[in-house]
Amino acid sequence: MERNGIFSHIPIRYIVKAVLLGQLLAICNTGTGITSQLLTDKLKVNLPTTQSFLTYLSISCSYGIYFLWKDGFQTLLSKTGLWCIFLAMTDFAATFLTVKAYQYTSLVSVQLLDCFSIPTIMILTYCIFKYKFKCLHYLAVVLCISGVAMLLVSDSHKHDSWKGNLLVIFGACLYGVNNVCLEWVAKFIGPYRYLGTYCWFGLLISSIQMGILEHDNLVSAPWDNYRFYLSLLGFVIFLFTFLTVMPIVMVQYSATFANLNILAADIYSAIAGYLIFSVSFNFLYIVSMVCILGGATLYVYQNHKSSNCTVEPDDDMKESSSLIINKAVDSDDGNK
Repeated sequence: MERNGIFSHIPIRYIVKAVLLGQLLAICNTGTGITSQLLTDKLKVNLPTTQSFLTYLSISCSYGIYFLWKDGFQTLLSKTGLWCIFLAMTDFAATFLTVKAYQYTSLVSVQLLDCFSIPTIMILTYCIFKYKFKCLHYLAVVLCISGVAMLLVSDSHKHDSWKGNLLVIFGACLYGVNNVCLEWVAKFIGPYRYLGTYCWFGLLISSIQMGILEHDNLVSAPWDNYRFYLSLLGFVIFLFTFLTVMPIVMVQYSATFANLNILAADIYSAIAGYLIFSVSFNFLYIVSMVCILGGATLYVYQNHKSSNCTVEPDDDMKESSSLIINKAVDSDDGNK
């Protein structure tokens, strides 16, 4: 039977695959939030840099070692390596601000305010890459921001919540900058090679800051409490999976599409906050979620119609990446 209507030409398999990957990102994003809040609220532990360090360490021990053995130091010392330094710094700073925000505001607030990464991405792609957005794109962003405004009203009664909200907004803006550049780099060196390169810089940055800022917190941490280890392990697993899937989604779809799907984490966060942390479920959460999900739906629909969201790096970047990849392929052929 022939399908009629505005959705008749939408490829179902493409949409289902995209949504499944997007929901995996959302679940992992919620998981990092739950484990972070368990550490801060239940165990009274404040170790945002240590949490990032352990994640970078796990990536370095997997993707990092593999591509260092395969490519040598070529990627690290190329123009790609310089971009990965910038990506590692922005990703680390955004993660630090977001994790730090859990000390001042609720899990639901953090997840909903993350949507500020979307207008950041749109502004950057318009100014730098000259994307042409349609009216529905802008309407979708307005709906998302309206949802955020409702959240701020519902959460304003909490002491010091404005500090956490500001930290999340700054972190989301940094994530937006990071995601646009990540999409640009990962499309031409591959998502896994990108992970294997940038993790070393993230490991270096986080280890230095961990030693400077969190020495006393590490000494006073509850090392005799098994819940402390389980929370740290859970955070690392969720963030490791998130960082692995994120560049894949960006390469196959776009940075904006990935961030729109992550908005579904708001629903999971609200459920987790109610079940685990006994957070009162304000009816404005539902209204804000409807606005955000409605905006995401509009954006995905318009994005499918226009299909113009791709990023192209410059010629030097293409040449540098091609030399690295070709050398790795030649080396593999020689080993065979």
